[in-house]
Amino acid sequence: MTGGSVERERGWLRRLWWLWLVLLLAGLGGLGWAATQSALLDVERIEVEGAGGNVTEVEILAVAGIRLGQPLVELDLAAVDARLTAVPWIAEATVSRSWSGTVRLRILERSAVAVGVDPEGRRVLLDSVGAVLEEVPMAAPEPGFTRIRIDGFGPTGSRIQGIAPLLRAAEAVPSDLGAWIVALTPTGDGIRAELVGGAVAEFGESDDYRDQVRTLATVLTQVTLTCLREVDVSIPENPVVRRGAC
Repeated sequence: MTGGSVERERGWLRRLWWLWLVLLLAGLGGLGWAATQSALLDVERIEVEGAGGNVTEVEILAVAGIRLGQPLVELDLAAVDARLTAVPWIAEATVSRSWSGTVRLRILERSAVAVGVDPEGRRVLLDSVGAVLEEVPMAAPEPGFTRIRIDGFGPTGSRIQGIAPLLRAAEAVPSDLGAWIVALTPTGDGIRAELVGGAVAEFGESDDYRDQVRTLATVLTQVTLTCLREVDVSIPENPVVRRGAC
């Protein structure tokens, strides 16, 4: 065999080897694609954790938009998370999948801590960071949270800025004392509680209003309420009661 013939044969063998390699890779790629489309890698079960009284499991599944039988590799976890956390009542969402076919949706719901009331009397439920959770219909009964006076509010899911002291004070008010409080309102010196009967309680400024609230509860149960005009509990250890003309 001449040198030219040997070289041609080697070239042919190299081309044949590359052809087999290309075919092998194509076959493996096809098998991989087929595997991802196989029912073995489909969504077979969706589990929801954390659904409570404000967002039901049915609502969570509808918002998530995941369908049974959907290929797992086509599932955009970040997009599902974004859809869930766009719901005003949902603070956090964790979306995970396992190749056994299970998708888990873990939800952390927000909790209402106050009712915001604007100058027109419209009411909204607010959480501890001022997120607008839900507007309360005008004809609906009082939701049972302490009222705070606000200038206005945006759509559900938005946040009201600058009301952190009001929210801290509202969170500190227990339900039994809440029956005495018409609303909490901001003042130049902190927070004021408008009381049933027209009196007010001055809470002052604080990072934690629990001491002021406890002192106010004690004062209201131990003093004569006749002609009561003001209770100053801004210094909880030294409350001051002021009376006016009856």
